[in-house]
Amino acid sequence: MVREVCLNQDPLFVAFILLAVVVGAQKWSVEFQNARIMRYLPTPVWCYIPPTLLTTLGILPSKSVVYDGITNFVLPACLILLLMTTDVEGLKKVSRPALTAMACATSSILIGAIGVFLLFQSSLGTEGWKVISTLTASWIGGTVNMLAVKQATELSDQTFTPLFLSDITVVYTWMTFLMVISSSQNKIDRWMNVTRRHMDQALVHAGPAKSTRKKMESQSLLALLAIGFGLGAACIWLGNRLPILGAGMNTFTWIIILVTTLGLWLSRTRYAKQESANASRVGYFLLYFVLAATGAKANLTALLHAPIFLAICFVWVGIHAALLLLAGRVFGIPSAMLATASQANLGGVASAPIVASTYEPKLVPVALILAILGNAVANYFGILMGQFLLRLTG
Repeated sequence: MVREVCLNQDPLFVAFILLAVVVGAQKWSVEFQNARIMRYLPTPVWCYIPPTLLTTLGILPSKSVVYDGITNFVLPACLILLLMTTDVEGLKKVSRPALTAMACATSSILIGAIGVFLLFQSSLGTEGWKVISTLTASWIGGTVNMLAVKQATELSDQTFTPLFLSDITVVYTWMTFLMVISSSQNKIDRWMNVTRRHMDQALVHAGPAKSTRKKMESQSLLALLAIGFGLGAACIWLGNRLPILGAGMNTFTWIIILVTTLGLWLSRTRYAKQESANASRVGYFLLYFVLAATGAKANLTALLHAPIFLAICFVWVGIHAALLLLAGRVFGIPSAMLATASQANLGGVASAPIVASTYEPKLVPVALILAILGNAVANYFGILMGQFLLRLTG
C-alpha cells in the first residue's frame, strides 16, 4: 500500500494541477496527432493517468471538494454540450443496412454484458452490476457515457481505475485486429454470402452536421458555458426532487437521464446546429477535466485488480465478434459495415472513421454518424442494463 503524504490540500492547487494536466494532454494530442502512439493511447488516457500517478505519489490528495464539485457540476454541463451536437438529420440519411449493422453490434454488446455478468458474477462481488452497466455505456457510446453511468451507478473510484484501463486496452486491441483483417474482407464476405451490391446499399454520401460557425469567440464561449451549466444546474435541481427508486435509480441517475434527454432535444434547435463545432470543443474540454478529476481520486495500486477486468473484456469482445459474424451471415451485412459498426460502438467518434477508412473510404461519414448515434443512446442502455442486472440477482 502506498502511504499518502499529500503536499497540498488547497483546492486552488488541486484545480490548477488538473487544469495543467488537461491543457498539457490536449497540447500533446495536437502535436502528436499523427503519431502511432496516439492511435493506441488517445487523449482520455493522457488526461486520466497523470492525475492517478500524482495521487499515488502523494502530490495530489485522494479526496478533495474539487473532485466532487467537478463530478457533480461539470459532468452534467459537458453532457449537455456534447449531446446537443448530435446530428439528428444525419441519422435519418443513414441507409438501412448501416442501421441494421449498428443494431446488431449494439445488441451483441447487450447480450455479451449479460453473458459475462453471469460468468464472472462471483468474482465481481457487490459492484458487479455497476461494472457491467458502466462498461455497457462505454462500449455502446464512449468515455463520456462511461463517466455518466459510473456516477449514476455510484461505482467506486478504486474499481473504476482498472476497469478504465482494461477498457482502453481491449478496445484498441480489437481496433488493431479489425484493421489487420480488413485485407481479408472479400474472403469474409464470400463466407457470409455477401456481394458488392450489399455494400453499395450500405454507403451514404452524408457526413455529420457541419457548424455554420467555426471560430470560437468570447461571446460564443460564454453563451455555451451558460447553457451547459445553467441547464445542468436545472437538471440537478429537478433530479434532487425526484424519488429514489432503489440502488440503481438514485439522484444522479435521474440527473443523467434528464441531461441526456435535454441535450438530445437541444440538438434539434437552430442554435445547436450553428454552434455544434464550438459546443463540441467546449464539451470535450469539460469532459477531459472530469476525467482528470476522476483519475485523481484513484490510485495505481488498483491495477492489481486489472486481470479480472481484462478477462471480462476479452470474453465480452469474443461474444460480440461471434454474434456479429452470425448477424452478417443472416442479414447479408458486409464485413466492412460490421467492422465500422463495431468500432462505432466500442471505440466511438475518434476511432470509428479510422477503421472504416481501412475497409472502404466512403464509409467514413457513416462511421461518424453511427458513433454519434451510439453516444446518444448509451446512457439509457447503460442505466437500463444496471436495472436489469439488479433484478437478475434478486
